[in-house]
Amino acid sequence: MKDRPQKNKARRSIGRRLVMIALCLMILGAKYAHTEPLIGLEYNVKAGFIYNFAKFVEWPPDAFENNNVMGLCFVSDNPMSDVLFKLNDQTVSDKKIKVRKCEDDDSIEGCNIFYFGTMDKSYIQGKLTELNNRSVLTVGEIEGFAQMGGIINFFMEQKRLRFEVNVDAARKAGLKLSSQILMSAEIVKGGPE
Repeated sequence: MKDRPQKNKARRSIGRRLVMIALCLMILGAKYAHTEPLIGLEYNVKAGFIYNFAKFVEWPPDAFENNNVMGLCFVSDNPMSDVLFKLNDQTVSDKKIKVRKCEDDDSIEGCNIFYFGTMDKSYIQGKLTELNNRSVLTVGEIEGFAQMGGIINFFMEQKRLRFEVNVDAARKAGLKLSSQILMSAEIVKGGPE
């Protein structure tokens, strides 16, 4: 009889994870999932996570140049990351998401979220330095991104997409991450000064 509460707790935990994945896929339109290669599906899921991150992050009031727009900027070596354009004109907290693909020397003005889909560590470090002390949610996908000062980093663990959060970097950027994000994340502290 005492095993039943533990089994129920485990079932609820698994159920929550399945619901989160299903929500990510529903947001981006499941009709596209069957036509894309596996790597495309990975980027669909990442885009869903980024959309949910936007919903569960609180920015300071002065972080938005235009109160009606949330800028999602990205740089990527992989053409599959263009799936982020599906988030264009989606609404989060009464703000329309405007997606912009950046080139190496593009301005970061108007970016509230910056996604790094590149493996170029020197480029990433340069942009993170440029974004230092700005209220921009930085998201990456390479080993060491959070330790470099990035806020959220995707990684694969046992064939599952997971993410880690650098809470010190978020605090330094003036961003408040909700418990929904922190409960699912691996927590990282510190980074470059």
